Parts: sequence; structure tokens; C-alpha cells
Amino acid sequence: AGNTVVKTDRLMPFFKLAPGEYYSLKSVRTGLEKARESYGQGGYWEFTGFPEYKFRDDPEPVDAATPAALKPAPGPAVVDITMRVVEGQQYFINRITFVGNTTTHDTVIRRELRMLEDGVFDTEALKVSVKRLNQLGYFKPLEGNRDVDVAKTPGQTNKVDVKLRLEEQNRNQISFGAGVSEFEGFFGQASFQTSNFLGRGENLTL
Repeated sequence: AGNTVVKTDRLMPFFKLAPGEYYSLKSVRTGLEKARESYGQGGYWEFTGFPEYKFRDDPEPVDAATPAALKPAPGPAVVDITMRVVEGQQYFINRITFVGNTTTHDTVIRRELRMLEDGVFDTEALKVSVKRLNQLGYFKPLEGNRDVDVAKTPGQTNKVDVKLRLEEQNRNQISFGAGVSEFEGFFGQASFQTSNFLGRGENLTL
């Protein structure tokens, strides 16, 4: 009930419940989480949902004059569940900003993102973007609540600003070696390797 953006026939498979089966709170919670992800892909960031129960075997008052006197309901031990949905409004991205990337260029970070400014704020795309940035290895792993900040844009009714807090990691390796050869005498070698040359996200080996 309350869903207008996502149709019921699309939401129903998220809830692994069918008439005649035992009630499962876990199935309800999992279904609501999947529904939240589905709405989040469309920019409905503030989606909320909750179950409303109607028990067929609830005791009923004997008469209106004596509500305290109850009689057993004639129905079986069955519960009817209505999923109440509050969709909220659709949000778009105003700005995406980065803090803490003292070496890595913004363009290197942006090419790993799966969301665009002025585009729909896809919460699942944000999760994928964070995962891709963590896989780069240029920064310490981002944690959602601490390093990813999503805030409503001041003065805008349906836009958000996304800020990523980054902390650079050293991606340089230096090695030295030396030895003595019977034919060539003393020799030495040194190597330098980086996977983020000049902050451009390029590999270099010398």
C-alpha cells in the first residue's frame, strides 16, 4: 500500500512469503531491505516501509457496552500483512566533491564513480563507486558512515551533495641490490615502481 513508483508485482517477489506458509519476520525485513535498494536505484533516497498486521484470531469484545469482556475470535491463527510504503521524492545529485586526495587527481577518482552530477542519486551506484575506489588501493578503505557524506543541498528541494573523505596510501616501492661476479666484478641495481605516477593513476617502473 502506498506504492506508486514501483508496482506491486515487482515488489511482491522481494518478500518470500506466500499464503499458507508460516510467518517469517526475517522474510519481511529482507523484503523491505530489497525494496529499499530498488527505490534507491531510482533516486528515492528517503524510502521507508513497515508491515501492518491484522490477526484473524484476535479476541473480540462481547458487546460495545463491555469492551473488557472478550470472546475468542472465530478465525484461525492467521495473520494478514499489509506493507505500508512511504516513497518520498526523487533526488538528483548536485555536486560530488573529494577531500584528502593530496596526490591523486580528481579525474582519476571520478572515472571510478558510477554516478554523475545532475543525474539521479542512485544509492546502489554509490555503493559500487565506493567499492571501486577501495579496489584501487590508492586510499585507505572508505567506510560508509565515516567517509561518505550525503547531505541535502541547501535551497534545493530534491538535490543532494555527495562528499568523499579520502586518505592517501603510499603506492611506491623502492628496492636495491648488489653483488660480485667473477667475470664482471662488483655490480649493483636499483628499481622504483609506482602505480599512481604523479597522481594520475598510471603505472611506472624504472
